[in-house]
Amino acid sequence: MFTPNRHLVPKRKPLLLPRPTHRGILLQGVRTYSQSHSSLRAKPQLHPSSRFIRMSTSTSTHSGRPANRLAKAKSPYLLQHAENPVDWYEWGQEAFDKAKRENKPIFLSVGYSACHWCHVLAHESFEDEVTAKIMNEHYVNIKVDREERPDVDRLYMTFLQAASGGGGWPMSVWLTPDLHPFFAGTYFPPGRFRQILLKLAEVWEDDRERCIQSGKQVLEALKEGSNIAPKHDLDIKPLAFEVLERLQKRFDSKNGGFDGAPKFPSPAQTTNFLARYAAFYLSDPNASGEEKKNARVAKDMAVFTMVKIYNGGIRDVVGGGFSRYSVDERWHVPHFEKMLYDEAQLLSSALELYQLLPETSQDKKTLELMAKDIVGYVSRVLKSPEGGFYSAEDADSLPTIDSTVKKEGAFYVWTAQQLDELLGADAELFKYHFGVRAEGNCDPRHDVQGELAGQNILFAAHTPEETAKQFGKSVDDVEVSLARSLTILREYRDKHRPRPHLDDKILTCWNGLMISGLSRAHEVLNADQELAAHALQLAEASAGFIRKYLYDEQRGELRRSYREGQGPTGQADDYAFFIQGLLDLYEASAKEEYLLWAIHLQEKQDELFYDTEGGGYYASAPDEHILIRMKDAQDGAEPSAASITLSNLQRLAHFAEDKHAAYNEKAKSILASNGQLLSRAPFALASMVSAAMMADKGYMQFIHTGSSADSPFLKLIRSVFIPNRVLIHLDPSNPPRELAKVNSSLRSLVEDKGNGQSRENVRICENFTCGLPIEDVEELKKMLPPVPQE
Repeated sequence: MFTPNRHLVPKRKPLLLPRPTHRGILLQGVRTYSQSHSSLRAKPQLHPSSRFIRMSTSTSTHSGRPANRLAKAKSPYLLQHAENPVDWYEWGQEAFDKAKRENKPIFLSVGYSACHWCHVLAHESFEDEVTAKIMNEHYVNIKVDREERPDVDRLYMTFLQAASGGGGWPMSVWLTPDLHPFFAGTYFPPGRFRQILLKLAEVWEDDRERCIQSGKQVLEALKEGSNIAPKHDLDIKPLAFEVLERLQKRFDSKNGGFDGAPKFPSPAQTTNFLARYAAFYLSDPNASGEEKKNARVAKDMAVFTMVKIYNGGIRDVVGGGFSRYSVDERWHVPHFEKMLYDEAQLLSSALELYQLLPETSQDKKTLELMAKDIVGYVSRVLKSPEGGFYSAEDADSLPTIDSTVKKEGAFYVWTAQQLDELLGADAELFKYHFGVRAEGNCDPRHDVQGELAGQNILFAAHTPEETAKQFGKSVDDVEVSLARSLTILREYRDKHRPRPHLDDKILTCWNGLMISGLSRAHEVLNADQELAAHALQLAEASAGFIRKYLYDEQRGELRRSYREGQGPTGQADDYAFFIQGLLDLYEASAKEEYLLWAIHLQEKQDELFYDTEGGGYYASAPDEHILIRMKDAQDGAEPSAASITLSNLQRLAHFAEDKHAAYNEKAKSILASNGQLLSRAPFALASMVSAAMMADKGYMQFIHTGSSADSPFLKLIRSVFIPNRVLIHLDPSNPPRELAKVNSSLRSLVEDKGNGQSRENVRICENFTCGLPIEDVEELKKMLPPVPQE
């Protein structure tokens, strides 16, 4: 699908399933997706409150247009469409009953609140009275927030990809009243959209049975495509090497990242795997010279990419945080939306790679700054007063308080004249360091709408050393000047520019990813005690929010989202990502409650999502209106739930080792149920390959006996990236008696009457066999993987 490079429709990678031979209804002269178009700017949208305060449910809005039923929705994305003249329904029985009662097809529109092209489609078509009249007359119209209902999105996106070979958002799907899809696309320009609406209405009226049969055939084809026989006894090392080779071929050695423009950080598919591949072989004394060479290549590609991202315009230099992606190959011109899941994954990747570098590495310092930048941003902007993290900030905003038309990036860009006026004597140094030009520094090829003409996107054009040399100053003086200037710009921006729309729903899954990142920040950046303590406090506050607002204690179930009340039921990624977050939080905090909660949640995930017949886990929760429960194990912008579940099960087999046989059986079933896809295209499941590598290597179980959170033993263990680590805490003054009930190694220590008198020590257990206690830090150091020195 071609779209102007300034505002790419975010594409989802095609699912590697057998493509159905039946592609749904084909319309003569009408494509199923847009090949080219010009867009109009989105009008200002409804701005949800940044607090949990109910928006008005009045039947009219400030524009004077009657509000539709989406005014009573909780999703910020749905609320953005509450003024449309379209007679929208939420996904649910009311809409389905209407479609069947009136025998009308369903038009399903799926998107998310920070999606630029969703705004464009809304402005051009859904706000248009003529288009809305066609929609209301011929269809039952349903609007879905893909972040709240990934199960709906997943099913119909699979149809779109199978039919067209691509996909993205907004997603537009036409369904029979029985929810069978028969036509789909993404964004359509207004003229073409009306043409398709009328043509499909005509087809439904004149040849309804054709649509119905087409929909049934599509569903059968998708069911057949998702029903793949298991494949056992996979050899993981060759698959991991195949992933590495593919990343090497795609690597941009000049700008970092993989492939050309547009560039997405995509840690789940790239840096996460590369860090684990590097650690796997660099810590293996039996690895061959070639294997260690490849491991260093993996580490270097990942570090180079992360440093380029940090120094690029994709980073908000003034306020912190990272944009969704870059429309150019240099990470310079971003699509300015900021997503919580990106911040979380980049934080984890920065910390993991930081641990793989020697203290003398300048890149290590850059990765530390990157991690601190993210912690600061999410703490200031995305944290709710109650402790949960909001989902996203939009790309578009009003340039000034008096403006009426939003522009993408307006909150973030600067003219050279503005910088001169605001920074005074510091301006020239600042402009040199951050690549500012009088005419603006955005390549017009990456700004087809002309919105960035004369504007500058700040990026690290020079190092502090280069800037110091240019102006005859010391590096310290340069850094003081830059910090002073950034403070001035941040204060000015916050005071005089409206912030982009905040998607203030709180998702369990993305909070789980952020809890993991913050827990790791607490462990890895412990030299900065204030930041480490703050990171842990943020992680615990997020977990506390989920326990209070998104967890049913009686049923033991998670909900997916919260905004002015609970949202839909939890999906597999909510359980997987949050369980991972709890495991990481337990290791960081030493609080037994988090680990026990993770164990209980895994039991619930097994109950709700495990396929007892075919093995593996479904991605979607049980729902009669989701016609196919899919097992989507491919990574995208986030790792797949199946991959994280595999990792969780492997870790839990050592945390709760008495149950290791049951955990391992389910873990192996994940690999087997995805075995054919792993064999054909392991690069599509890089996170799963990473997790399988750790099991292949074997886990190292560390049992730390001691009471001090500042223990030199803990600091040493946490100073090295050991992705196959399981860290168990035993405080003699408050032993983990509940955990000991499911961990025989721990149980023997807790029951040891003399344990309370023992010196601080660490036991290392492998293959459920523990060594003697290590009471000397230098002796422990000899047992840990060495930090690479090159």
